[in-house]
Amino acid sequence: MKNIVTICLAVFTFIVAQDTTASVSQEPQLPGWGIYVGGAFGGAAFTEDAPDGHKLKSRSIGPNIGISKGLFLGGLPLIVGAGYHPRGANYEFEVSIPPTGMTQEVKVEYTYEMLDVWATVPYPVSDRAIVQAGFLLGTCIGGKADDGDSEVDLKDSEGELDYGIMLGGGFAITEQIGVNFGYYIGLSEFPTGNTPYDLKFNGLVFNVGYTF
Repeated sequence: MKNIVTICLAVFTFIVAQDTTASVSQEPQLPGWGIYVGGAFGGAAFTEDAPDGHKLKSRSIGPNIGISKGLFLGGLPLIVGAGYHPRGANYEFEVSIPPTGMTQEVKVEYTYEMLDVWATVPYPVSDRAIVQAGFLLGTCIGGKADDGDSEVDLKDSEGELDYGIMLGGGFAITEQIGVNFGYYIGLSEFPTGNTPYDLKFNGLVFNVGYTF
C-alpha cells in the first residue's frame, strides 16, 4: 500500500506542476486530460530455464482502465498517465499420475492486478497518427492462480514492482476519440508468488481513449 500511495502522489504532483508551467509558456498543444479503456494479449517469459514440459503461453487479459494527460517537460513533449493494467499468462506443465506413470497436462491461469504510472514521448507521423516510446512502472495489488478447479491468492506478490519499456503508436479517429496500440517489454524479474520461477512480462496492448 505504501508503494501505491507514493506512486500516485508522485504522478499527481508531477502532472499539476507541469500543467501550470505549460499554461504560461507558448508550447505547441498536446492532448488534455483523457480517459482510456482497453485490454491486452499478455504473456511472460521465465527468467531462468524451466524443466522440460514447463511453458508459458500468452492470453487475452483486461480490462485496462486509466487516465492520461499531455504535457511538456522543458521542451520535451510527453503523454503521461496512470491506471489499472492487469498482467498474466498461462502456465502449462505435465504431472505424473501414480501408479500408472501416465502424465496429465495441467494449465494454471495466472493473473496479477497492477497499478501503473507511465510516460511516453510522442512523435507525429501525420496529422492523425503518432509513434511513441516510453516507460511504465507499476506495483502489484493482488493476484490469483486458477487451475480450473480452485483458485489460490498470490498474496506474496502484493507490493512487488514491475517496470519496462513501451513501443507503439496511436491514431486519432476524431478530435476527442483515438486508439492506441503498443508492445510492452518487461525488464524486472517478477516473482510468481507460488512457484520458484520469476517472470518477465510482455504483451500487446490496445486502448480506446477519450480526451476532454
